Amino acid sequence: MPEETGTSLDQFIRELFFDLQTIDGVKPLEIWSGFREAEDQLEKTSLIKNLYKIALPLVNEHCTGQPFGAHAQRLRETVAGVLEHFSPDRVQRLFQRFPDPPTGSDEQKDLYAMVKEESANIVARDEPKDPVPAEPASGLDSEVFPDGLFDFRELRIVDNELPFIIFTDKEYRVIRGLALVYGWLIDLESLFLGTLLDNDIDESIIEEFQQLSQRVHRENPLLDEERKMGSQELVDYIRVKLRYQDYLDLFEKVYRWFEQAREKFAPH
Repeated sequence: MPEETGTSLDQFIRELFFDLQTIDGVKPLEIWSGFREAEDQLEKTSLIKNLYKIALPLVNEHCTGQPFGAHAQRLRETVAGVLEHFSPDRVQRLFQRFPDPPTGSDEQKDLYAMVKEESANIVARDEPKDPVPAEPASGLDSEVFPDGLFDFRELRIVDNELPFIIFTDKEYRVIRGLALVYGWLIDLESLFLGTLLDNDIDESIIEEFQQLSQRVHRENPLLDEERKMGSQELVDYIRVKLRYQDYLDLFEKVYRWFEQAREKFAPH
């Protein structure tokens, strides 16, 4: 548990919460440690977080134009599939190639590529077990909420292997804000916590994450603190917002809020 690793649970959860919701910065060393130290609750939690960050843009690309519920279902099944692939025979499938911690740049890139390749195979191969029904029509014009709006390909954001690209400050803020909203639309936090439950992660970690999430989202610029929104309700709410606001400004506002919240709730 946290005391054994020298990291407080509060500090771990604060770092975990904000890292989960960014689209870059996958940590291959945490993936290696998560499979190697499978009995360590924090290592396994970090592993699952990194798997979600790898799978997220792959699912986004594959499911563009489908209901957000289909994105969510595919994402959770992809992460579960990667865990099922590597966990039963970690030595043969992972540690024969990476017997030592991948501290070098080339080793980390190779490990990342291996996990990403397996994730991509699962995304492309497996259809959702119970297809998600189409979302009810919202009555908004397609120009207001185009299918490609949340397609990372349109923004040249695909994965950590993206060649160096220079963005303006506003482009950077808009892209990051867009990724945050996409995570809300597919209910990423619930997917992540569900996978923690599936993998017998200690309830104290899950409860601490939920409590922090509730405190942070009290100031979420897209949510009314007096209401609790499900995924579909949040989709509809954002669509209404996009009818009356420039969505670039909306995403930038979300990113600014996220950075302020990260500073406010930074680990002590």
